[in-house]
Amino acid sequence: MKYAWILVAVLVAGLLIGPYWSGSTGYVLIAIGNWTIETSLIAAVIMLLVLAIVLRALIRAVMLLVRKTQWGVRWFGERKQNKAQQAFTQAAQLLVNGEPAAASQAFGRSWGLVKQPLTATFAAYAAQQAGDINLARDWLSKINSPADFQVADTILSLRAKPELARQKLELLQRLTVAHPDNIALVKVALQTYQQLHRWHDIIALLPHAQRLQCLTATEQFKLTEQAHAEVMRDIGRSRADQLEPYWNKLSREQRRSAPIRLAYIATLNSFGLNDAAGKLAARALKRGDLKLVDLIERKLVVNQDELKGFLQDSLKHSPDDVMLLHALGQIALQNKDYELASRALRRAADRAPSRQVLLDLAYTYEMTGDSKRSLSCYREALKE
Repeated sequence: MKYAWILVAVLVAGLLIGPYWSGSTGYVLIAIGNWTIETSLIAAVIMLLVLAIVLRALIRAVMLLVRKTQWGVRWFGERKQNKAQQAFTQAAQLLVNGEPAAASQAFGRSWGLVKQPLTATFAAYAAQQAGDINLARDWLSKINSPADFQVADTILSLRAKPELARQKLELLQRLTVAHPDNIALVKVALQTYQQLHRWHDIIALLPHAQRLQCLTATEQFKLTEQAHAEVMRDIGRSRADQLEPYWNKLSREQRRSAPIRLAYIATLNSFGLNDAAGKLAARALKRGDLKLVDLIERKLVVNQDELKGFLQDSLKHSPDDVMLLHALGQIALQNKDYELASRALRRAADRAPSRQVLLDLAYTYEMTGDSKRSLSCYREALKE
């Protein structure tokens, strides 16, 4: 705007000085009906300028009066709010489309119209995604609530520099307790705890993550299983006989949770407690707490009487069930009964050639010295 006024001033000066310099000021004739007005070009320009200034002053005065009325306040307020919302929506779309720098500018336009803490928070995030940490912190400083600022600053810092995790651990623990409904905070906390192997903290935070749907169902399942498995292994390394008391202290809901039960079965197997692991797996399968495919994928189908009996009885009712055939094939492999294993696994592979069953079958052939069939199964498995 400043340069525009300078340009106008230069043009006006040219109009005034030019005619004087040439010695011919020229004239302007204005005819309205029987009325005629004749004046010099310079005087006409001056009158136009004065008229423009007067009109601008009148328009501003009228606008000020209008703005003070109830209708004016409402109309201009709604207009500004709508423009701010449009800018915010545009910024959000740019952020989703992977253009954080443009999104940061659009959030800035929205903030210039209506100063909302949420706008500043999103602008800070967009600036951080664009790599401008200083601008991000400047946006955070505009958030009025100290608590909101601390949460946003912590999230931003840990996203930009994950190596600060240990320094901000205590603060992060306090914030997650004070703000359990902040999705971004919970997600950052989970990532930080994983980085620092704080499995007990993850277990405490997982119910909030599930309630807020911070993770996909698959991510929630895997993280639950991993966190509980890590804690159980730590207990087992200290004293294996403490695993059962720890398991019994869990709530009934936790003990029936598939990922937690899988973690416990895997831990029992890792410490050679196969009988306890097999009983637990068999009872979970009978109640429907576990799916057989989860045990097969993790190679947790063990040669234990109760589990083997359940699988054999089930196979009598469903002789072509691929999962049952695969599970019995894995048990046969553990017993080094390669002939039985190859029959069961071959039947399973013929009906549903999954990668896992083909790999198990390839290993079976390898153990029997049939390298040609083994190589063929490995090749098929790589295609799956």
